[in-house]
Amino acid sequence: MDSTLGALIREARERARLTQADLARSASTSQPAIARYEAGQARPRLETAERCVEACGFRLRIELEPTSSQRRAAAEAALARSVEDRLRTNDAFTRLAAELRRG
Repeated sequence: MDSTLGALIREARERARLTQADLARSASTSQPAIARYEAGQARPRLETAERCVEACGFRLRIELEPTSSQRRAAAEAALARSVEDRLRTNDAFTRLAAELRRG
């Protein structure tokens, strides 16, 4: 959830047309902290993320959604595999994504 909170802070700030410094002043924090949250280099506490989003004129809403049975089955199948197999699969996906980015 950490990168998601940073992305939400950035989206709220950009939609409000605020600079990081503007948001920092409104949310009683520092501009470097906002930059670290948005870059995913630091994880804001939920209360901090809520304060930042509200300073941009939005409300942060978190809700639980049931997962689909297909997603649950895929997660269970993944957990049944060995750690080594999962790491190999992740490495393969990482290589494929890099190749696709290169074109």
